[in-house]
Amino acid sequence: MSDRSDNLSLPYIQPSQAQKHVTHNEALRQLDALVQLAVSSASVTTPPALPEPGQRYIVPTGASGDWAGQDGALAVFEETGWAFYAPNPGWIAWVEDSARQEVFDGSDWGPGITGLQDLTHLGVNTSADDTNRLAVASQATLLTHAGAGHQLKLNKAGASDTASLLFQTGWSGRAEMGTPGGDDFEIKVSGDGAAFNTALRAEAMTGAVSFPSGVTGLVPDAFGGGDLANTAYVASRGLDLVTNGTGLLGNSYNFPTQFAFDPVVSPNLPGSFRYRGYYSPTLTTLETLAVDPNRCYRLGCYLRQEAVAGDWSVFTNGDRHGQIIGVVGLDSDGLTIAAQHHMRYKSGGTDSLTTLAVPLTPGDTQIQLTDASGWNDSSTAPYHRGVSLFAYRNSDGALYADYTRHVAFDLFDVTGVNKSTHVVTLNSGFPASLGNPDDPSGTWPAGTPIANSSSGGSYKYALLANSYLPDVDRWYAAQNYIGGIDRSGTNVTSNFAPGTARIKLMWLANYTNRPGGYSGHPDTGASHAIWFAGLSVRPDELCHAAPVTSGELAGSWSLYAPQGNVSTGEISLVPAALSLAPL
Repeated sequence: MSDRSDNLSLPYIQPSQAQKHVTHNEALRQLDALVQLAVSSASVTTPPALPEPGQRYIVPTGASGDWAGQDGALAVFEETGWAFYAPNPGWIAWVEDSARQEVFDGSDWGPGITGLQDLTHLGVNTSADDTNRLAVASQATLLTHAGAGHQLKLNKAGASDTASLLFQTGWSGRAEMGTPGGDDFEIKVSGDGAAFNTALRAEAMTGAVSFPSGVTGLVPDAFGGGDLANTAYVASRGLDLVTNGTGLLGNSYNFPTQFAFDPVVSPNLPGSFRYRGYYSPTLTTLETLAVDPNRCYRLGCYLRQEAVAGDWSVFTNGDRHGQIIGVVGLDSDGLTIAAQHHMRYKSGGTDSLTTLAVPLTPGDTQIQLTDASGWNDSSTAPYHRGVSLFAYRNSDGALYADYTRHVAFDLFDVTGVNKSTHVVTLNSGFPASLGNPDDPSGTWPAGTPIANSSSGGSYKYALLANSYLPDVDRWYAAQNYIGGIDRSGTNVTSNFAPGTARIKLMWLANYTNRPGGYSGHPDTGASHAIWFAGLSVRPDELCHAAPVTSGELAGSWSLYAPQGNVSTGEISLVPAALSLAPL
């Protein structure tokens, strides 16, 4: 049996030992020195001149005096001088002058609990895991300064990763702010923790702020959820319906992306909008214009066609090309109105519009009409062999009389129309897609307005209808009119289509400039320019719409525009037509 303990090397009292108190007191002295270890310092290299009994130190490297050669030992001042104890690995000491713990690792003393480095997990009042390696359960968490400012840094590996703060209710996400999946700063919210809506986005490259989900509270709810307008935007409209028509914004906002803003070539306006190239696809303004289709509107713009070097004398219009400018109609739901949504077939001038004599249900192979005299029994065009049911309602439930989206083509052959019995025999069952949405079985009741379908050009070329400027490299002012609702079942260019609530301006620029030439027009190249400026749509109170009461156009309107006489000071009304005058 050893005469000392295994861990602290305390002396044992031996059998029949004399002066047992000496050994016992020695063991107590060592216990007093080593248990609940707290030292005065671990950095003082010179023993104090007047140490107190029991005072303890960790001897640092390079100590002098009585401590020389005792690096790393525990020095304890006892009755007769300094006693030194060699520490074992794992010993912990509280160091009073630095207010921290030191731990002996078998060769040296180092930071203890106050030096938490490279920990894999840390849980405060809760358990951390491999995903949440730092977890805190508390009523509050304080991060404060150390004498100046303070930053909380969230660093991600790459731009496509996420660095964010996620706010949860019952462990389900409700709001998130940060840079999720990109470098733009975003604030998102969610009602269910699954689908998130971006409330705010600040672009990293520009700092521009947007509100992708809209803005509420800044304007009355009655104004709707559209974008807010600033003073520059309002000023760019002036007295007109067309935003930025004069180029006042200094850019091509509201115009097709194929148009470039040109501040140099302009008819004394802030700028113009230049198109270069061959015949364009249908181009439209970005914004829609709210219109009252019962009123008359004056359409206007300035145009300038670029001259192209070459001999174009063999062509009737030289190097000038046809230009088309008109309007696209949209209904109150924002749906584009095409020609088939209001046009009706007419047989020998007789309108096909009639009513159902008996109910019509999807799957039926015959349509029983009140009067089939206006229906098609000669034209093989698919759009002349279809059906239009004029009982369409918009999303608010409003019923239209002359506008419908219940239209389908190629439903019957011309031999299927019997004008004696007023029966139209279909090639197959009446399609379910044309069924009555207000009836569970899709049945249309007797008396429902119905017509033989027709179609044509869907856009109203109300300003320029493939028109040519008289000369190149010169500005011209173009003016024309549109107004009234065309209920004729035809497609009168100068009238609004039934159902129109909004319009967009549309272009077919350089319409006759095609690769290789087109119908007597030269190929003037893919960079041939046409400029547009001063785009305008305005109500004109002096324009008059007169109803057409007879003939195939009955139900449409004839427009009469004001014309002034400088000599007499009188204004008279003349049939509305294109005015094209040089500046």
